[in-house]
Amino acid sequence: KLAELDKFRLEQKLSQAEDALLKAELELKDVLIGQGYTPDDFSKVPVETMKIAKVKSGYEQSKSQYELAKRETEHATLTAPFDGVVANLFSKPYNPANTSEVFCTILDTKGMEAEFTVLENELAFIKKGDKVTVIPYAGGSSFEGSVSEVNPLVDTNGMVKVKADVNGEGKLFSGMNVRVSVRRNLGEQLVIPKTAVVLRSGKQVVFTLKEGRAMWNYVHTGLENATEYVVSDKSRKGVEDGLLEGDTVIVTGNLNLAHEAEVNVR
Repeated sequence: KLAELDKFRLEQKLSQAEDALLKAELELKDVLIGQGYTPDDFSKVPVETMKIAKVKSGYEQSKSQYELAKRETEHATLTAPFDGVVANLFSKPYNPANTSEVFCTILDTKGMEAEFTVLENELAFIKKGDKVTVIPYAGGSSFEGSVSEVNPLVDTNGMVKVKADVNGEGKLFSGMNVRVSVRRNLGEQLVIPKTAVVLRSGKQVVFTLKEGRAMWNYVHTGLENATEYVVSDKSRKGVEDGLLEGDTVIVTGNLNLAHEAEVNVR
């Protein structure tokens, strides 16, 4: 229970409506008995006759007023529809009720929803059920979730809205700014840090370490995330430029390296 109106007037109104309904029921019985029916025969009264009898006795009107009073009394108590945390509660005890304004907001901080946008050309990489990692800009832990909805509309900026259900563990706040990473399982791939890739004459090059020397390797990069590239695998048929599983890759100090230059490992 979140709040409750003063029920004195409502309870009195409900009591009066209940008395009026009982009187109307007696009047209805009197009307039916006056037409030759006994209390045991009320269930056999024709529909049209019963309808006229209810109008004469005022039964339908009394019943309607009773149900209205009962509903108003029940709705005088405001209850939370689910477990959560109360936010934006500014009313005080004994304040007049303002039915034109929201009383408060209930937040389910365990089942939060992250909303973010992706570029139109990245839409093919995202599908419902993909795993996501959410990291608040305010710092703290990361939280796991999954894509729950992809809005089928591209806006004027070429962006698509995506939503993900996130287990906030009670530590996330509504409206918080977060960084969202979407993960897809692509099977076994050769993956290297982005810092390992340098450009030489417009081509992508990765230096590997062999017997204390830097070895020049042309590569082709594929999918990427914020820190890593998927690179071509020379062990696969028809692939000439790339790396092999187990190669030692030079990831720093490689901007000015030359082929077979001596290097020191730190």
